Amino acid sequence: MHAATPSPPRTHPADLATLLILSVVTATLAAAVAQGVPLGHDLALHAALLAGFGAVAFALRRHPNGRATPYVRGVAVIGVMFTLYSTLGHVAFRAIPWLADPALARADRLMALGRSPSLLLQSAGTPGWTEFLAVFYAAFIPYLYLSILLGLVGRPAAQREEFVTAFALLYAASFLGYLFLPARGPVVYMANDFAAPLAGGRVHALVVQSIEGFGGPHGAFPSLHVGASFLAAAFDLRRGDRLRGWIYVPLVVLIAVATLVLRYHYAVDLVAAVLLASGALWAAPRLLARRAEAGR
Repeated sequence: MHAATPSPPRTHPADLATLLILSVVTATLAAAVAQGVPLGHDLALHAALLAGFGAVAFALRRHPNGRATPYVRGVAVIGVMFTLYSTLGHVAFRAIPWLADPALARADRLMALGRSPSLLLQSAGTPGWTEFLAVFYAAFIPYLYLSILLGLVGRPAAQREEFVTAFALLYAASFLGYLFLPARGPVVYMANDFAAPLAGGRVHALVVQSIEGFGGPHGAFPSLHVGASFLAAAFDLRRGDRLRGWIYVPLVVLIAVATLVLRYHYAVDLVAAVLLASGALWAAPRLLARRAEAGR
């Protein structure tokens, strides 16, 4: 009898999630261009991203056991997601003929029994608190980069695969929200409802300047500040370094509070982010196990 020939490996779920979101974005932009919206340059950019990542995914599928394969996958997936974070937000406002802010503001009022959480929290927007929370809002970027580095290096292979897959699932799902529910957030949509604009110090000014440098607030639903922070902390609490996970928890809480007090997100954005991150953490090991079983 001949030994059974192993089945060729299925496409990695992190690669599939990345290919899916790139395909959806490219198809949406193609439909907008076909209707006369001047987004040809953006369509070409995202089509090139799709083709480039497709080539990487194909190469990784041909060499599933290569020593560099998991690291190349991690860098490629995370690189694409970071690129989409900067290219997708404002394109959505031109490609999609509606604004989600009114619906998100109504959802917030329903959650808070008829009162807007953003308006209820404006009393916390004193100069001192604004500056304090701006530090933690800005800390999201180094925290995220550190979490990704620790997620790719120094973990057992199974944990690394699970982390990258959960990251890809969360970001792909979140970008569907950015694309089809374009929103500016309370800081723009509800600007006239607040008693006064926020006034902080140097850090808050730097946060505002950085956001304006990217064209102003965008991508409110869901909050990736909260989703990615929650995912990193929850992953370590469940699968990695529990001490590091508990150290992350206060930072996650302060980042979440900062997104509300600084008026960049609705409360419903935070709820959606935690649900999506929890779903990604639940789905990642199951998708990987199914892939491994299919390859036996």
